[in-house]
Amino acid sequence: MPIEKLHAQLATLKPVLDSAGRSIAIVTAEAPTIVFKISGFCGGCECSGSYKEGLQDLVAEHCPEMKVVKFLEE
Repeated sequence: MPIEKLHAQLATLKPVLDSAGRSIAIVTAEAPTIVFKISGFCGGCECSGSYKEGLQDLVAEHCPEMKVVKFLEE
């Protein structure tokens, strides 16, 4: 199932994110919308934007039925 592939990709990022005090989790995934919770990122920094773009790319690749990608920031 595509969402499991997305979970697997996030698991590979976990050590890097943990070392920087950051986390990314899927809150809900009901087509056509997926919601991620991201924490530990600066609100408008370039790094935060890069991770968001990367997540959007992962969703497009592994879960094309998810047309809307939203983020909750902590």
